[in-house]
Amino acid sequence: MKTLWVFGNQLSINSEGFSKIDREEDVILLIEAKSRALWKNYHKNKLVLIFSAMRHFCEELRHQGYRVDYRQVESFQEGWDQHKQEYQPSEVMLHLPTDWMMRQLLLKWRNKQKTEGLTVSFLEEPFFLVKAHDWTTLLPANKTWKLDSVYRKLRKQFLILMENEKPIGGKWSYDSENRKPPKQGLSFVEPLFFSPDEQTKEVIDYVNKAFSENPGTTDQFNLPVTRQEASEALSHFIQMRLATFGDYQDAMLEGEPYMSHSLISSALNIGLLTPLEVIHQAEEAFHNGWASIAATEGFIRQILGWREYVRGIYLRAMPEYKDVNFFHHERKLPQLYWDGKTKMNCLHQTVTEVVTYGYSHHIQRLMVLGNFANLAQVNPQDVSNWFNTMYTDAHDWVVLPNVLGMALYADGGCMSTKPYISSGQYINKMSNYCKGCHYDVKQRVGECACPYNALYWHFLMTHEEVLSINPRMRMMYTLLDKMSSEEKLKISNQAKIHLALLDKGQL
Repeated sequence: MKTLWVFGNQLSINSEGFSKIDREEDVILLIEAKSRALWKNYHKNKLVLIFSAMRHFCEELRHQGYRVDYRQVESFQEGWDQHKQEYQPSEVMLHLPTDWMMRQLLLKWRNKQKTEGLTVSFLEEPFFLVKAHDWTTLLPANKTWKLDSVYRKLRKQFLILMENEKPIGGKWSYDSENRKPPKQGLSFVEPLFFSPDEQTKEVIDYVNKAFSENPGTTDQFNLPVTRQEASEALSHFIQMRLATFGDYQDAMLEGEPYMSHSLISSALNIGLLTPLEVIHQAEEAFHNGWASIAATEGFIRQILGWREYVRGIYLRAMPEYKDVNFFHHERKLPQLYWDGKTKMNCLHQTVTEVVTYGYSHHIQRLMVLGNFANLAQVNPQDVSNWFNTMYTDAHDWVVLPNVLGMALYADGGCMSTKPYISSGQYINKMSNYCKGCHYDVKQRVGECACPYNALYWHFLMTHEEVLSINPRMRMMYTLLDKMSSEEKLKISNQAKIHLALLDKGQL
């Protein structure tokens, strides 16, 4: 008898392992383990998502005639020991997760099983288009890694938005057309949400009792937890919301946590959707005239380009990558990241949404949360741990490159050619947060000056030695050089006041 061990982020019946088992003879093992959930003290909504999706997947498998051993235990080891004693399999197969720590634990576990005479077969995790071994070619050692070259190769390889070996429309990227600031009266079609069924309600009750001290709330849980629901959510986005995704994908509005974003990342990252079906549906929408080339290409680039690329970075750069700290930032993560209690409206709005939903869109993550953490010199590992904890779509392979690399530049330029930092002017341009803020975005110094402003220039001064030689930072250092010594001193003193208030929880 064989065992196919399936983890909570591998919930697809189309995985390779299912083609290698017999429905009547072999057994699928699913272990719902408390210890894994407690490892990162996850947001309650993330726990509900994983546990509910696992339990629904178990039902689906049984309905289709598979034998399933579902274990609710304290640890994976306890679940495996119980399964092994009861079923005594001759072979166990599993898809080796991308997450580095889990891979190491499973490699040690396999060696132990081999000494006990059990055959263990590792299959590649099936939820990506690029095979793990291909990243050594796509991201060769001792060469600069860039998304654009990888993205173009994958467009050609999978024939996505291509016409006679050329990109449709003549351009590989329409990013410059997808950065419009919000305008007055802007509104979007509501996403498709899902009311918890009885099984999900049971999970919500369980999580609220067993993980009562975890951050977040389950009051607004509405994510898809089955393949059917995820497919419906994808179709709704493609038909009703993709058209407005492109123009305003970088915009932020108070009271609009979802804007026109797809909200499929949580389902995609646990196997309820596959990247290629998402890409093909978006491509079909363009050909049907439902969305512009700019909106379609911008969305596809996030899946075919960025999602694949960050996994490649993770596979190529770990385990050293998890410890990068290029700027040597050591401030502890401020309490406001947990409760949203701050007079800075952009941070208050964004963190409150994360606490409520376990979600915020990518520009909030990058230019509000990541930007502030970098300017405030917060330890990058604290920041990445927070993202891993708080987001329902967070997994180590996607968080570390996006947070340590893209948001914080803690890798010194592996992921991006310059730090994604800004003063308050960017947030003012791309959102309506500043209108309702205690602080004045137009002021650099003073009691009511926007903290982003002084912190931004203070950051540039602090790291001038390493950043002033960056060609993409030349303009900002030219402006800094034009400031008088007195003005620089005032800005630095103002930044220190902001940081002191931040440490006291009074910013």
